[in-house]
Amino acid sequence: MKRAYRWPSFLLAAVLLLPACSSPASPEAGSPSSQPTGAEKGKLTFAPFSLTVEVSVQPAPPKILKENELLIALPPEQADRWKNAKVSVRLTMPSMDHGAVDAASSYREPGQFAAKIVPTMVGEWQADITFEADGKTSTVVYPFVAEP
Repeated sequence: MKRAYRWPSFLLAAVLLLPACSSPASPEAGSPSSQPTGAEKGKLTFAPFSLTVEVSVQPAPPKILKENELLIALPPEQADRWKNAKVSVRLTMPSMDHGAVDAASSYREPGQFAAKIVPTMVGEWQADITFEADGKTSTVVYPFVAEP
Protein backbone atom coordinates (compact mmCIF):
# COMPACT_ATOMS: atom_id res chain seq x y z
CA MET A 1 0.00 0.00 0.00
CA LYS A 2 2.88 2.40 0.73
CA ARG A 3 4.18 2.04 -2.83
CA ALA A 4 0.92 3.32 -4.29
CA TYR A 5 1.50 6.72 -2.61
CA ARG A 6 5.11 7.23 -3.72
CA TRP A 7 4.40 7.94 -7.38
CA PRO A 8 1.59 10.52 -6.82
CA SER A 9 3.71 12.21 -4.13
CA PHE A 10 6.65 12.49 -6.51
CA LEU A 11 4.43 13.93 -9.25
CA LEU A 12 2.91 16.45 -6.87
CA ALA A 13 6.35 17.61 -5.70
CA ALA A 14 7.58 17.91 -9.31
CA VAL A 15 4.53 19.92 -10.37
CA LEU A 16 4.90 22.29 -7.42
CA LEU A 17 8.66 22.82 -7.87
CA LEU A 18 8.77 23.06 -11.67
CA PRO A 19 7.54 26.68 -11.96
CA ALA A 20 10.01 27.84 -9.31
CA CYS A 21 12.96 26.17 -11.05
CA SER A 22 12.15 26.88 -14.69
CA SER A 23 11.25 30.55 -14.81
CA PRO A 24 13.15 33.46 -13.31
CA ALA A 25 11.28 35.86 -11.10
CA SER A 26 9.94 38.76 -13.11
CA PRO A 27 11.07 42.19 -12.00
CA GLU A 28 8.51 44.31 -10.27
CA ALA A 29 7.79 47.82 -11.43
CA GLY A 30 10.33 50.21 -10.00
CA SER A 31 12.88 47.51 -9.28
CA PRO A 32 16.52 48.18 -10.16
CA SER A 33 16.31 46.15 -13.37
CA SER A 34 13.71 48.60 -14.70
CA GLN A 35 16.15 51.47 -14.25
CA PRO A 36 18.84 52.61 -16.71
CA THR A 37 21.98 50.57 -17.24
CA GLY A 38 25.46 52.03 -16.83
CA ALA A 39 25.55 52.96 -20.50
CA GLU A 40 22.62 55.32 -19.93
CA LYS A 41 22.20 58.37 -17.81
CA GLY A 42 19.57 58.06 -15.13
CA LYS A 43 17.52 60.79 -13.53
CA LEU A 44 16.84 59.96 -9.91
CA THR A 45 15.04 62.02 -7.26
CA PHE A 46 15.94 62.47 -3.60
CA ALA A 47 12.34 63.04 -2.50
CA PRO A 48 12.90 64.72 0.91
CA PHE A 49 14.98 67.37 -0.85
CA SER A 50 12.84 67.68 -3.99
CA LEU A 51 16.14 67.22 -5.80
CA THR A 52 16.46 65.41 -9.12
CA VAL A 53 19.99 64.46 -10.13
CA GLU A 54 21.49 62.86 -13.21
CA VAL A 55 23.61 59.78 -12.51
CA SER A 56 26.08 58.14 -14.89
CA VAL A 57 29.17 55.95 -14.83
CA GLN A 58 32.32 56.67 -16.81
CA PRO A 59 33.48 54.87 -18.82
CA ALA A 60 30.19 53.57 -20.13
CA PRO A 61 29.75 50.69 -19.83
CA PRO A 62 31.79 50.40 -16.62
CA LYS A 63 34.72 47.97 -16.68
CA ILE A 64 35.40 45.26 -14.10
CA LEU A 65 38.54 45.40 -11.96
CA LYS A 66 39.20 48.95 -13.10
CA GLU A 67 38.48 52.25 -11.42
CA ASN A 68 35.28 53.77 -12.81
CA GLU A 69 33.73 57.07 -11.89
CA LEU A 70 30.14 57.34 -10.69
CA LEU A 71 28.98 60.90 -11.40
CA ILE A 72 26.03 62.57 -9.66
CA ALA A 73 25.18 65.84 -11.41
CA LEU A 74 23.03 68.46 -9.67
CA PRO A 75 20.78 70.82 -11.62
CA PRO A 76 22.83 74.00 -12.33
CA GLU A 77 20.37 76.23 -10.48
CA GLN A 78 20.73 74.13 -7.30
CA ALA A 79 24.49 73.45 -7.39
CA ASP A 80 25.46 76.10 -4.81
CA ARG A 81 22.71 75.11 -2.39
CA TRP A 82 23.82 71.46 -2.14
CA LYS A 83 27.60 71.67 -2.57
CA ASN A 84 28.17 71.00 1.16
CA ALA A 85 25.96 67.91 1.22
CA LYS A 86 27.47 64.55 2.07
CA VAL A 87 27.06 62.02 -0.72
CA SER A 88 28.10 58.40 -0.23
CA VAL A 89 27.83 55.32 -2.42
CA ARG A 90 27.39 51.66 -1.47
CA LEU A 91 28.13 49.26 -4.30
CA THR A 92 26.54 45.78 -4.29
CA MET A 93 25.84 42.96 -6.69
CA PRO A 94 22.28 41.95 -5.74
CA SER A 95 22.42 38.56 -7.46
CA MET A 96 25.49 37.58 -5.43
CA ASP A 97 25.98 37.54 -1.69
CA HIS A 98 29.47 38.91 -1.33
CA GLY A 99 28.96 42.05 0.68
CA ALA A 100 29.11 45.74 -0.16
CA VAL A 101 31.81 48.25 -0.95
CA ASP A 102 31.42 51.79 0.37
CA ALA A 103 32.79 54.80 -1.48
CA ALA A 104 32.88 58.43 -0.45
CA SER A 105 32.27 61.08 -3.06
CA SER A 106 33.84 64.44 -3.53
CA TYR A 107 32.26 67.64 -4.81
CA ARG A 108 33.48 69.06 -8.08
CA GLU A 109 32.68 72.30 -9.75
CA PRO A 110 30.16 72.88 -11.20
CA GLY A 111 27.52 70.94 -9.28
CA GLN A 112 28.85 67.44 -9.53
CA PHE A 113 29.74 64.76 -7.02
CA ALA A 114 32.07 61.94 -8.09
CA ALA A 115 32.87 58.58 -6.47
CA LYS A 116 35.49 56.05 -7.54
CA ILE A 117 33.99 52.55 -7.87
CA VAL A 118 35.53 49.21 -8.87
CA PRO A 119 33.08 46.46 -9.88
CA THR A 120 34.79 43.10 -9.32
CA MET A 121 32.65 40.88 -11.57
CA VAL A 122 30.77 41.00 -14.85
CA GLY A 123 27.05 41.47 -14.37
CA GLU A 124 24.34 43.59 -12.81
CA TRP A 125 25.42 45.94 -10.02
CA GLN A 126 23.60 48.44 -7.84
CA ALA A 127 24.87 51.73 -6.49
CA ASP A 128 22.89 52.94 -3.46
CA ILE A 129 23.52 56.69 -3.43
CA THR A 130 22.85 58.42 -0.10
CA PHE A 131 22.44 62.20 0.08
CA GLU A 132 22.67 63.88 3.49
CA ALA A 133 21.99 67.56 4.20
CA ASP A 134 20.02 69.77 6.58
CA GLY A 135 19.60 66.87 9.03
CA LYS A 136 17.82 64.71 6.44
CA THR A 137 18.95 61.63 4.56
CA SER A 138 17.68 60.06 1.35
CA THR A 139 18.90 57.11 -0.72
CA VAL A 140 18.28 56.29 -4.38
CA VAL A 141 19.29 53.20 -6.35
CA TYR A 142 21.24 53.32 -9.61
CA PRO A 143 21.60 49.95 -11.32
CA PHE A 144 24.25 49.32 -13.97
CA VAL A 145 25.92 46.45 -15.80
CA ALA A 146 29.69 45.98 -15.59
CA GLU A 147 31.56 44.44 -18.51
CA PRO A 148 35.06 43.01 -19.03
